[in-house]
Amino acid sequence: NRPIKIIAPVQPGGGVDLVGRTIADRLGRALGQSIVVENQSGGGGIVGSLATARAAPDGYTLMVGYVGTHGTNPAVRKLPYDAVRDFTPIAMVGGTPNVLVVPPALPISTLREFVQYAKANAGKLSYGSAGPGTLTHLAMEQLKVAADLDLVHIPYRGIGPAITDILGGQTQALFPGLAAALSHIKAGKM
Repeated sequence: NRPIKIIAPVQPGGGVDLVGRTIADRLGRALGQSIVVENQSGGGGIVGSLATARAAPDGYTLMVGYVGTHGTNPAVRKLPYDAVRDFTPIAMVGGTPNVLVVPPALPISTLREFVQYAKANAGKLSYGSAGPGTLTHLAMEQLKVAADLDLVHIPYRGIGPAITDILGGQTQALFPGLAAALSHIKAGKM
């Protein structure tokens, strides 16, 4: 009988935000109710998760949880919320792989070519992430270790600004979720 809020614990422009807005649209139509998406970014999803955990448990505040809020953060940080106890899962609404992308100006079209190029340009390439400790950061760090690469990490306050800079050529690599990257890939911009 009143508007429902869906917290997207990220900045606008990425896959989690897109999922939240899609759910809001379809759920709002199904319920005949106003549903508002509120982006509460910060701390790799911690700010929005804490706001959700502190909200009245009345069903009027929902959150799009993702691997950062309920997987990575609990594994690597001391959190002001309990990822299991403080939340009630409602539905699995989607999943998306992460994908390695580069600006089209780089002569790279395969993972092998990326590794070769990065080794030939050791210490000269940078990669963006949605912030320290996020999946986009840890995925690239894992690749760096596995392939023995020397890349400079540029942390952003969310995936949206990281995508903006790879599109502009300020960074040379990014590991976003496919949902956030697909339209840019199809357009030939990544």
